[in-house]
Amino acid sequence: MKKTFSPVVTMIIMIFLTIIVSFVLSLINFDGTTTIISNGILETSVVVVKNIFSKEGISYFFSNVINNFNLLEPLVLIILSLISFSVAKESGLLKHVFNPLKKLKLNVLTFIMIFLSIIATIIGDYSYIILFPLAAIIYQYSNKNPVLGIITVFLGITLGYGTGIFYNFNDYELGLLTEIAAVSTVDPSYKFSLYSNLYIMITSTIVLTFLITTMINKYLINKVSVSSKYEDELVISKKALFYSLIGLIVCLIPIFIMILPNGILLDNNQTTYVAKLFGASSPFNLSFMYLFLLVLAVVSTIYGFISKNFKNNHEYGWAYTKELNNIGYLFVLMFLSSILFGIINWTNLGVVIANNLIYIISLFNFTGLPLIIISFVLIVLMSFFLPGSLEKWTLISPILVPLFMKGNLTPDYAQFLFKAADSVGKVLTPMFIYFIIMVGFIQKYNLKEKQITLFNTFKLIWPIVITVFVFWLLILIIWYVAGLPLGINTFVTM
Repeated sequence: MKKTFSPVVTMIIMIFLTIIVSFVLSLINFDGTTTIISNGILETSVVVVKNIFSKEGISYFFSNVINNFNLLEPLVLIILSLISFSVAKESGLLKHVFNPLKKLKLNVLTFIMIFLSIIATIIGDYSYIILFPLAAIIYQYSNKNPVLGIITVFLGITLGYGTGIFYNFNDYELGLLTEIAAVSTVDPSYKFSLYSNLYIMITSTIVLTFLITTMINKYLINKVSVSSKYEDELVISKKALFYSLIGLIVCLIPIFIMILPNGILLDNNQTTYVAKLFGASSPFNLSFMYLFLLVLAVVSTIYGFISKNFKNNHEYGWAYTKELNNIGYLFVLMFLSSILFGIINWTNLGVVIANNLIYIISLFNFTGLPLIIISFVLIVLMSFFLPGSLEKWTLISPILVPLFMKGNLTPDYAQFLFKAADSVGKVLTPMFIYFIIMVGFIQKYNLKEKQITLFNTFKLIWPIVITVFVFWLLILIIWYVAGLPLGINTFVTM
């Protein structure tokens, strides 16, 4: 029998390997030159890999373990999401809504879930928080394997994060950095537009949805069992659904009013609506999952008591906890991830590696297709060590944007290339917290099947990732060669 390591053991091994690597690199003074833009001026500094075995490093390691776990924002959001879907499921509401999906063929369901995942990126990382548990429930009521649903939405969200029909707050934040890099180094008149990549986004969303659906149906379902019989004794009630819909409307109207321009849930200190809605200080953004929980709780309470699925207050209370069963594995993985990410951040390991990779691009006088292809590949590689989009673009944009502009390529094209490469790089790295969360959810619904390890998960999805890698390169090359418009009044070349 082939020996495998559980995800927990793998994470522990990765923590020790990271400590050893950082120790060795600190001994040889491995460093990187970072360039940031401050007050419109390029400022360059040297960042070195720090030794975790130093007095300062040991002090950090032991004094920040709990703090790093507390600061892991997805942990709280996942709990709120599970509570929300738990009461909705136990009320019978989700059974009523999703039972008809049993009639759908798997390829149709896959297409719907991929398209939904890509569109959901408009709400940023909340798309993961909501769709992981939702996909599992949808596939359960469709008599399909929940594991297949979880992997499907992970691929759809992550690989589609660089595109989408609608722009999101991530596009806005990246665009600010793109504009600063362009204005401060090459063109003071440049202005970034949120619609600058609209045409290529819409096209790639449609093609990507079909491509990922085809690849999942061709490769993934051969490795993950498709059928999974799920039954419960919950009652379906048309009367309960009718009153639940009234409750939903009553809940959504005041929320909608509060997010209208100048509404009280907006950060009205911001200038654009997307920043007012999803900015770091936006009341709507900060309370998003709480609002989600409140709305689902109200609607589910109405459905559950009218349908008699909740016979008393004790059943109602327990309904909020059922989806938290078998989730301990996920919490352990997230705890170990917080340790790993904390070490990487403190030692500067990810930042230094990313800077050395981007430095390779600046060493050579590439233009045209060589610049496009090499930049794409290196961004994919650095995303393995530094998956954070904003953090990475903060480091890259002061170098890459001017490099593209001097090669007659627009900043808008540079940003889209970055988003596409970034989305591919995140899929295959355990440094990405939502990859770890995906594995945790797989373990929740994988109790009766063979254990899926981190490496097994890589093996399940790598053919799809490689195909999408090639797809993005082809899209970028076709747009460059054909000179197609990227969006409204924006092109690949200047």
